[in-house]
Amino acid sequence: MEVGLSLPSRRAAVLDRALAWKLALGGVVVASAVARTWAAWQRATPLYFPDEGIYASLSRSLAHGQLPAVRGHVAHFPALLQPLLTAPAWWFGSLETGYRVTQLVQAVAISTAALVVWWAARRLGVGRGTALAAAALTVAVPDVGYSGWVLAEAFAYPLFIAAVAAGAVALAQPTRRSQSLFLGLALLATFARMQLAVLLLAYLAAAVVLRRVRAQRVVVAGLVLAVALGLAGGLGYYKQAPAAFRLVGPEVLGRNLLVLAYASGWILVPAALLGLCGAWRQPSSAEERAFGVFATLAGLAVLGEATLYGDPTMAHERYGMYVLPLLFLGFALHASRGWRWRRPHALLAALMFLAAPTFPLAGWDPSHSLVLTGLVKVQQLAGSAGAGGLIVAAVASTLSLVAIACAWRGVTAVVAVAALAFCLAASAFATSFDVQNARNVKASFLPAGPDWFHGDATVVSAGGRTSALEQFFWNRGAKRLALLPGTQAPDIFAASRTHVMSNGRLAGVHGQVVLDESGGALVPVEPGRTNGSWLSAATPQLAARVTGLAGGWFSPAGTVHVYRRGRLTLTLTAPEDMTLRIEGRTVRLRTGVPTQVSLCARPSFGYAFSSHGYLGFRAVSAHAAAPAWSPGAGCPASG
Repeated sequence: MEVGLSLPSRRAAVLDRALAWKLALGGVVVASAVARTWAAWQRATPLYFPDEGIYASLSRSLAHGQLPAVRGHVAHFPALLQPLLTAPAWWFGSLETGYRVTQLVQAVAISTAALVVWWAARRLGVGRGTALAAAALTVAVPDVGYSGWVLAEAFAYPLFIAAVAAGAVALAQPTRRSQSLFLGLALLATFARMQLAVLLLAYLAAAVVLRRVRAQRVVVAGLVLAVALGLAGGLGYYKQAPAAFRLVGPEVLGRNLLVLAYASGWILVPAALLGLCGAWRQPSSAEERAFGVFATLAGLAVLGEATLYGDPTMAHERYGMYVLPLLFLGFALHASRGWRWRRPHALLAALMFLAAPTFPLAGWDPSHSLVLTGLVKVQQLAGSAGAGGLIVAAVASTLSLVAIACAWRGVTAVVAVAALAFCLAASAFATSFDVQNARNVKASFLPAGPDWFHGDATVVSAGGRTSALEQFFWNRGAKRLALLPGTQAPDIFAASRTHVMSNGRLAGVHGQVVLDESGGALVPVEPGRTNGSWLSAATPQLAARVTGLAGGWFSPAGTVHVYRRGRLTLTLTAPEDMTLRIEGRTVRLRTGVPTQVSLCARPSFGYAFSSHGYLGFRAVSAHAAAPAWSPGAGCPASG
């Protein structure tokens, strides 16, 4: 009798295909969460203020069982989903730990967007491979990097696409259950980002287009109730938002469209637009048509907000990022339907081929765009802004040609892989720049590290948002903010006004004080103290204030105010030969040679340098060490 091992059947030996695809999708989600957490943990400090400071303050107050507050004052902030969901992160001890746990939670949350896109694509009849590509692209875009920032995008991003997907089902099959699911997701998205309230308006507009208004009783009733509650509670923090909308020129819309095209991977934009158009005009099912109509209207609403709201000189990619998953679903639909309309696709790709070199991104403000942040890193590596812009434009133009060839032959995989590679590269460059920038900010404004305050203190600011809000983020002892004359408030929340009296005392400020030097040098009376230092005196006093001296660099001109009898000494190093006019005399500065200027001055006088250059966008002249003050020193009282 032979004893042997029986071979399992082929069906038992081969992993079930459906399970294999689910494992692949799970791998995308896990890889995204791990990669985004790792990138976030390289970030030394928040620097996108006031937003990161607001969300962190609200979350911390909720974590301690208090009403949502900023600097101890209750804040009427309607979009509280992020503070509520991240509040437990601040139970883990130190501020550093709370910050890192918050980033971890957000990285996991935003990575679930891949699951939502997969589900939506499969509901629309897209094949597993193309659906997986759309899911991977959704979490590969550089904007997913916002999960490492203390912002609401990590929760709003997956909720937005979930609401659109659920809304398509509710429009096609308007049952109470489907409408309730959409309504709940849309309200949650709005609770995360007030901007996304347009989801409900876009849904009603889609119902009108599809002639399904009468069937939407649940959504209409929910919308009426939500509006009533919103009006009763008020807009709070966002009450001035409607006034910020403005008419803009086509160049602003074009700037946002171009940045979002880069954010999506560029090469798949023509197919994505045709896919959404095809879902609307030639759908294969009622649900696909509902998705095409609703996704298009929701995307246009978000894009309109991003274009009409805020500074018209900037690209508002952060506010328009929600259209990206819609583009990926449009691409998946177009590819799964056999690449119809190849000539229109070629025409769109040709237009993008021309747009890339015609409209270079160099010089655009990257404040609200991670694509432009990544471009700054490329420019650094290339050696100049022009060279970096040309490299990006050349890559985009090449991808446009590849798009034409692939669409003509119906090669989905090449387009998907190229877009994925572009998005990952953009994410890597954006992360690299952000990490280095955060390290520089922390080194500049937190040289003593976090939580260095010794008890409760007032932060006295001479101007500059980042420095003051860094102190409030990293120090539990930062309780109050006092602003010197001419200083713009860093946000709309609690702050008092102060001024320096003739004897150097700070009006209305008592107890321990931290001087914020970012808007001008504040020279304390206490010996051995420098800017940004701790003043523990019961009645803190200043010896002098030097406007225009920030970050170690003098502006081309400014003013020196002296409050106490003594001698003020400035040590200057000029990057080129120049002269300084100060206190009625002229001082010659030689390139790279430290020069001391000793002042026994009257209460107020001006200074001016003969030449200047630029540090970023700021005009600067000479570098300076912290001003030194010594009492008396043979000088008469300053009167």
